Amino acid sequence: MTITELGTMGGLFAILTLIHFFVDWGLQTHSEAMIKHNHPWVRARHCAIYTASFLPLLLWCRMTWLPLLISANILFWSHFAQDTYVSIYYWMLYIRRPPCMTEPTRTERGTFVPADPKAGFLQFIDTTLGKILMIVIDQVIHLLFLLPVAYMLLKH
Repeated sequence: MTITELGTMGGLFAILTLIHFFVDWGLQTHSEAMIKHNHPWVRARHCAIYTASFLPLLLWCRMTWLPLLISANILFWSHFAQDTYVSIYYWMLYIRRPPCMTEPTRTERGTFVPADPKAGFLQFIDTTLGKILMIVIDQVIHLLFLLPVAYMLLKH
């Protein structure tokens, strides 16, 4: 890949990123955002709208049918999986490791109770830092899946 191609791919990635933020945040109701992780049909509807929003750019760039099909599947399925927040849970559990998810707690009697990672996750994302980290890592993962789409736009 030449420096010119890398720059062009960066420009395409920037356009895809703008579409991503507008659609993922701007075309989603509050109620959808709050329940999509537990409701696959709500999540699928959101992901279909998300994927369809990229199609005008992909078609305008004259992407042929196979890269278009691959790109649409990357956009839909990566978003569908990511919006379950399972990857965020595992990132917090194994990399960030907040104490409420990983360390045992002492009872009033002085005994230790093993950590409850799921309860700790809910406790941590209820904090300001937890919310910020959840959103940032979620968005970084979403954006990483735009890179192969930008590459296919460049190379189609």
